[in-house]
Amino acid sequence: MFAIFGDICHLCGHDGAGEADHLVPVALDADQPVDPYAMRPAHGSSSPCTACPPRNGKPRACNQERGTGAIVAPLRTSQEW
Repeated sequence: MFAIFGDICHLCGHDGAGEADHLVPVALDADQPVDPYAMRPAHGSSSPCTACPPRNGKPRACNQERGTGAIVAPLRTSQEW
């Protein structure tokens, strides 16, 4: 999956993602096959995002924060704000 999509977190848009986020959460479909095209790079508890502001004093773990919720694409702008 990383060879296909790199290490840019699909949830926040920052690099350094080290976990695979299933597009259909495993909690909703535990029997889904392992398919790299059904996963995307994301920051997680083992590779938190250092670019996002901390939440509750802890680095962001985008994958765990999403949980079984819908994927919300990051806002991509032409410049940093």
